[in-house]
Amino acid sequence: MDRNELFARLMQLEQHVARLNEGMQELKALTVELVEENVALQLENDNFKTLMQQERDHVEAAQVQEAETAPQKPAKKPRQSREYFAKLYHEGFHICHDVFGKHRHGEDCMFCLNVLNEKQE
Repeated sequence: MDRNELFARLMQLEQHVARLNEGMQELKALTVELVEENVALQLENDNFKTLMQQERDHVEAAQVQEAETAPQKPAKKPRQSREYFAKLYHEGFHICHDVFGKHRHGEDCMFCLNVLNEKQE
């Protein structure tokens, strides 16, 4: 290998190293930017969580205060099972064991009627 070839290859290698160095500098700058953005987002997330917790605490306190100041409603007496089943049946739903809760489509069901009659006795 003659001197000119040696110097040419040395110059090529130096250019490659310079390009690698530039690439490393760009990656370093990008990494710093991403780390700074990540820290800012973590702080924002922490602030948001704190704000949400304060809001939850405020809502809970308001609900407790409202419950304490609200007049107590008298408890409704429980509906008799026969009345409940009759109401469901007249609204068009089955009350018999096999298809309980399904719509009757306006047709009478002798099993449902049997349940109603048993409850009345």
